[in-house]
Amino acid sequence: MTCDEIREQIHEAYDEGSGGPSEAVRAHLATCGACREFHDDLAVLSQALRDLPRVPLPAYALAAVWSETVDARRGRVSAAVEFWRLAAAAVFVTALSATTLYFVFAPVRPPGPSVVELERASAQAEMVFGYTARALAATRNAAADRVLASKVSPAVRGVSASHSSRRP
Repeated sequence: MTCDEIREQIHEAYDEGSGGPSEAVRAHLATCGACREFHDDLAVLSQALRDLPRVPLPAYALAAVWSETVDARRGRVSAAVEFWRLAAAAVFVTALSATTLYFVFAPVRPPGPSVVELERASAQAEMVFGYTARALAATRNAAADRVLASKVSPAVRGVSASHSSRRP
């Protein structure tokens, strides 16, 4: 162990009032003069403090110490508790206000289409698809007839398309 660690353990031994250092500390004190001197000085100081007469503390001094320590702490705790209560109330009021403003000023969504409107739109779409299919079929048939009449038939008869278009 280092001298700093030994000195820390010496302090702990005297602070706790255990009466003396541990075996490891005593072994170090046997070999280290600086730590031994520190231990001896601390032992003399500790004994001198124990030998002082114990004078009772006057009541006014006890009351002053009490008000500076215990009562002051109660005031700080009360202030801290009061702060958190006010903070919680402020958060609650802010959340309530924001929610109220949202519901008051939120845009109103129009209702969706009804079942009857959806069925009507579906029937109209089916009707449009039917007309479109018929128109496409008629266009396809007309195109096929025109191609057959103007291109295929003359070719089958052996007449070129250019001659058939010149015929009176």
